Parts: sequence; C-alpha cells; structure tokens
Amino acid sequence: MTTKVTVQELYSDIIADLQPFYDDAVLLPNPQLIQTQFNISGTSGNQINVPLTNGPATDAGTVGEGNSILGGGTNASDFEPTSANISMVKRGVGTNVTEEALEDGGLATVRQAVLTRLSQGLAAATDDAGFSAMKSGFSATNYGVTGANSDFTTNFVFSPEAMAYGAKREPSVTMFYDNDLDLHQFRGTVRNGFVALRSGFGARVISEKVIGAQSAANLTNIAKAVAALRSNNAPTMLSGMYAAIIDSSLEYSIASQLNSVTQAAIGDLSVVGNRAILTGLIGQAAGCEFYRSNSLPDAS
Repeated sequence: MTTKVTVQELYSDIIADLQPFYDDAVLLPNPQLIQTQFNISGTSGNQINVPLTNGPATDAGTVGEGNSILGGGTNASDFEPTSANISMVKRGVGTNVTEEALEDGGLATVRQAVLTRLSQGLAAATDDAGFSAMKSGFSATNYGVTGANSDFTTNFVFSPEAMAYGAKREPSVTMFYDNDLDLHQFRGTVRNGFVALRSGFGARVISEKVIGAQSAANLTNIAKAVAALRSNNAPTMLSGMYAAIIDSSLEYSIASQLNSVTQAAIGDLSVVGNRAILTGLIGQAAGCEFYRSNSLPDAS
C-alpha cells in the first residue's frame, strides 16, 4: 500500500531525473545543431534580443595614393547592428496516476512511466517550436519538390549559426493530490523559444510524405540546398558538414539513391550529449549530417 512518504519519494525522484530524461528526448537545443544559446533563468524579462550585424565586406578595391578609400575600394557600409528576438513561451504536459496504479504497479514502474510521458511531451513541444521557427525564418526558396499542403513535409538543411535558442525555465514538475478522485496529478512545464538569425543560413527542402512516391525529394535537392548555404558563406559544424533534418520518406528516397546511407561514416560525436541525436543520426552525404525526425512541419 502506498503512503505519503513513498509518494513524496517518487515525486523527488521525478524532479531529480526530469532534466536528464528531457535532454535525452529533445533534438534541437543541442550545441552541435544550434550554436547560439542563452539561459536567462532567474532573471527578469521574457525576451532575448540577439545582436546581429550587417554582413562583412567580401572584397577590397584598389585605391590610388591620396584618393578616397571608399571611393576606390569596396564600400562595406557602416556597422549597422540589428537584433533578432526570442520570446519565452511556456510549454506544458501532464499525466495522472491513480492510487490504485501506485498500489498495484509499483513505484519503479510508475516513475518510469511518468518520466517518459513528461520528458517526451516537453521535448516534442520544444522541437515543434524550433522547426516552426525554421519554417518561417529560413529562405523562402524551396529546394525540394512542388507541394504546399499537408501531404508534404518541410525538411531543413542549416548551419549551426542559423538559429538561436533561449531558455527561461528548465523542465520542472509539480504534483497535486485530488482526494475526490484519489489520484496524483503530475504537471511538467518548460519555458523556451527559438528565432532564426540569418535566413540565408538555412534552407527548406519539401518532400512528399508517401514513402517511395514518384515525386519525392532526393539527394540532388539536398545538394542544391547545401550549395545555397555555401554561396551565403554559412559556417558548417565542426565536422565540416551542415545539419539536415529529414522525415522518414526523404530518408528512404536518399537511401534508395545511395543504398548505404545508414552505413555512411559519421563525424565526431564527442560533443553530442543526448540520445535523440545519437538515435536520429543516419549518416552523411552531399555535405550534410542527416538526422531523422517525426516532428517536422508540413508544407501547408
């Protein structure tokens, strides 16, 4: 039979382990994929202004002795600082545990189930928000197939400097007991946000969701997106690659071309910290490290 003490111990265990479980489930807030990150926990305000500057000069001209530098050289324009704004948004998930479930299921089983539900729910909400920011913030050019409805997926190829992530509240959980229903209510929340810093550092590749569809995007579409990023001088990851997050349909299309995408060599993962990265990584090709996700937005 459960007691107040054992329920409190269960709650303490969930509080202690929620962050590691969340980190293992969430894909985007990882320095391998998003280099610019902020944590403003404990400070006032709910927005972050990320400073940006105009692009650097790409060339310099020949200047005659005594002549104007800007007149004979390339005018790189004045230093013009701007900013991108990250708004902190609360995301929440909950699960209820009856007293009978505690009595019959055992604390270890209940603890695992609660952690899985809360961490996966918060992680999915966080990734959904990040992909939504990519969809609206990256270049409007589509390097994939033609499609603009829910039958198509928006995949992404991007530089680690394309996005910024901010956190105001790390994953946390509260618990309440409802004596009328005789159940324990667990509620998890997180406050975070994303913003695209430079639209030209990320590209959209639309693909059809039907696996094996004739009009599915392929490796050529990915290569075009990579070429667009390179033309914009977008920095790569430490491996020299860009990140490409794709759905299972595009993964199948690329694998059909290469016939060995899941056996391709991968870069150094020593700085990668969560299981979502490790289990999502499917190989390298065309200048990209490929990651699979089921949270990508549709093309509507």
